Amino acid sequence: MADRYWVLGTGSWSSTNTANWSASSGGAGGASVPTASDNVFFDANSNVGTGAFTVTMANSPRVCNDFTASGLDGTMTLAGSSIGLTVSGSLTFQATNFTRSYTGTTTFNATSTGKTVTSNGKTFGAVTFDGVGGGWTLGSNLNCGINTVTVTNGTFDTSSVGNYAINAGTFSSSNSNIRTINLNASTVNVDGFSFTTSTNLTFNAGTSQININSNTSSINLGGKTFHNFSFTSNGATTTSFSIDGANTFNNFSIVGRTAPGLTRLIFFANQTINGTLNIGAGATASCRTFLRSNSLGTQRTLTVNAISSLTDIDFRDIVAAGASGTWSGTRLGNCVGNGNITFAAGKTVYYRQTGSANWGATGTGSWSATSGGALDATMFPLAQDTAIFPASTYPASGSTTTINGDYNIGTIDMLLRTSNTMTLLITNGLTIIIYGNWSNGTGITISGTGAINFSGRTTQQITSVGIPFPSNNFLIDSPTGTLQLQDALTLASSRFTTLTSGTLDLQLYTLSTGTFTSNSVATRTIAFGTGNITCTSTGSTVWNTGTTLGLTTTGTGTISLTSASAKTFAGGSFSYSGITLNQGGAGALTITGSNTFSNITNTVQPATVLFTAGTTSTFSNFSLSGTSGNLITIGSVTAASHTLSKASGTVSVSNCSISQSSATGGATWESLTTNGNVDGGNNTGWIFTAVAPSTGNFLVFF
Repeated sequence: MADRYWVLGTGSWSSTNTANWSASSGGAGGASVPTASDNVFFDANSNVGTGAFTVTMANSPRVCNDFTASGLDGTMTLAGSSIGLTVSGSLTFQATNFTRSYTGTTTFNATSTGKTVTSNGKTFGAVTFDGVGGGWTLGSNLNCGINTVTVTNGTFDTSSVGNYAINAGTFSSSNSNIRTINLNASTVNVDGFSFTTSTNLTFNAGTSQININSNTSSINLGGKTFHNFSFTSNGATTTSFSIDGANTFNNFSIVGRTAPGLTRLIFFANQTINGTLNIGAGATASCRTFLRSNSLGTQRTLTVNAISSLTDIDFRDIVAAGASGTWSGTRLGNCVGNGNITFAAGKTVYYRQTGSANWGATGTGSWSATSGGALDATMFPLAQDTAIFPASTYPASGSTTTINGDYNIGTIDMLLRTSNTMTLLITNGLTIIIYGNWSNGTGITISGTGAINFSGRTTQQITSVGIPFPSNNFLIDSPTGTLQLQDALTLASSRFTTLTSGTLDLQLYTLSTGTFTSNSVATRTIAFGTGNITCTSTGSTVWNTGTTLGLTTTGTGTISLTSASAKTFAGGSFSYSGITLNQGGAGALTITGSNTFSNITNTVQPATVLFTAGTTSTFSNFSLSGTSGNLITIGSVTAASHTLSKASGTVSVSNCSISQSSATGGATWESLTTNGNVDGGNNTGWIFTAVAPSTGNFLVFF
């Protein structure tokens, strides 16, 4: 171990430059470049006179044992583009006459305890503590701006004497190494907190205060015990926080919103709060906080000792427990699945703005207790309420009502809007959740690209009265619930319908959507009745039920794929018993998986239907046919064959070009050449003759 002193002012701290290093303060240059076991010093003799100077690190990372900047009489800048610094001992930055501009990570890798980190208000980039057996104690606040503080190995201590603060983008310790974090009585101000893997982590929260200051953050707390934990940023933007792990807190707080909209606080596990749960009220009834489970239908229990007053909060799948008793409050929204929380019964409210305005407005709001009554901010519609748009005046014909937040909404009733037109705009990027019914009036126009999620867990009805949803994605995620069409429903070809859980009940109506997807493992049903699903997307996979666990289909409807572009039916090797698959567009249709259908048909000619090689597609009927000069091409995606199966009877196709196809199952598969059929080769089981073979008994005369 040696001491190395910087001399001669501005220079490069590289792996080869020795000119700026001396064995003594102010001594001659030419000493060796510091190694990881050498202490480095920057002092009053490091510059020329009292002038400013820059030490530019190169050949990343630069290494040393102790790093000490002290006694500087001119401003020193420690620079380096994407260059890191590895300190094997302690570090001290001078409070004055010192700046840091290097952009790499500062790594502390000591393998013994007793090291200190004293930055005296200077801001680091990312900082990592990674030394097996190492121990570091803060000698001042640790400031890292938007960057991450990581504890990988060793013991990190904020100092029980100084209780110094941590200010960073993220505080992280996610690994399986043996490590200890002592927060003492310090304050930690971060945007994110990550103990995703907390194996071998000893975490001592002390009496610390952790503040999450971002608008959106995923907080992985590793099932540890914390003292006071607060979400402090909850302003004008849409905000979402998630809490992972079954954690324990003293006090747990989230501030109320200051502008109309919704803040989501999502729990991935049960939580225990031994002190007080404090959920701040929003500035008005449309400034809401939403506490929910991460998994729809899976309850999360909050065991709470005491709770502050609850105002303008929505709950979904939350169970209250502990000494706080049954929770109640003002304007609590019941998004279903809750326990031990008291909610007001659903009420009917009426839109009262005279012109274009927001669903959630400041001041006196946009809603009234009676049709045409006074504006009343407390009448903001909750998840259990019915929101009605009167026939005229409120709003005036031609006005736009903008849903301006990710709100939980009960029933939307616009049936009275007929001759008086109105646009309902769902703000781009938002997702509104509907817990009741949706009814359009004939004078309604739907606009905006916000998504619509139906999650009522009862039977919800949608009445479109022929009004399309031109820019909205639909999500049906309603365990034990049903979304039931009351008439035909049309989404744009660029939009999708997703069934995640629950039942989509078509009755006798047609759902026209760009893409239909159902790929969860939840219990879900497509109840066709005699209705149809028409997929109009020009994208590649227009029907995707590749994951069929939990999926059921009922009824005798039709799935029709109408794009003129190439398209894929990703069926997931499933029995669509009773359902007809229709090739409704000129673009080639590819069918993946070994599926069962009632029938397969086409409504355009010419067209192509390709099956995945090695699969077996089973049909009760097989009705693909072309017209003269407009053949239906039946083949495999690759050169290998597919199998078509029908249990009995006769399949008779016309004007089809067939290749790579094995026909089987017990039925007779006729593709007579006199009916315009073409043998494309590599087929078995198909009859390519001019006339059908004779069957039955014959008399032979001699």
